Amino acid sequence: MTQLVEAATGADVDDLSSLNAQIELERAGIKAYADAAATGLLDAPLLAVAGRFASDHVAHCEALCAAVFAGGGTPSVQTANLVYPELRTRHDVLEFALNVESKAASTYLSVISDFNDRKLAELVASILGVETTHVALLANALGQSVYPAAFVG
Repeated sequence: MTQLVEAATGADVDDLSSLNAQIELERAGIKAYADAAATGLLDAPLLAVAGRFASDHVAHCEALCAAVFAGGGTPSVQTANLVYPELRTRHDVLEFALNVESKAASTYLSVISDFNDRKLAELVASILGVETTHVALLANALGQSVYPAAFVG
């Protein structure tokens, strides 16, 4: 977190805007896991994993907010909009979580090249690895291929 905050000091308006978009996405992930846990459809081991994933999103959100502050900006208080399917079964909850994490991973991947400060881009990209780990673990829990081929695209 410290490196991200240091890199954001003096960040330009475009980079702060990108950080704020990521904050909104992380807030959506936090909300999604809280909502999924509230369904009562997850057993204790899955609930523990969901809690860990939610904690990762909280840590990302806190670091991104601190970075925006360090850059002289105001962190967004908005939450990205997610489309919620009906969550009636454990499978539904896991599919929803997989979709949330896939969206997070693809969004992080798509914005990395938009950062003007390359060090800031590198540090934000480190979050991508966590999001893709979430994707792989959820795919595995659903009995899906963790990755379909050597090149994913």
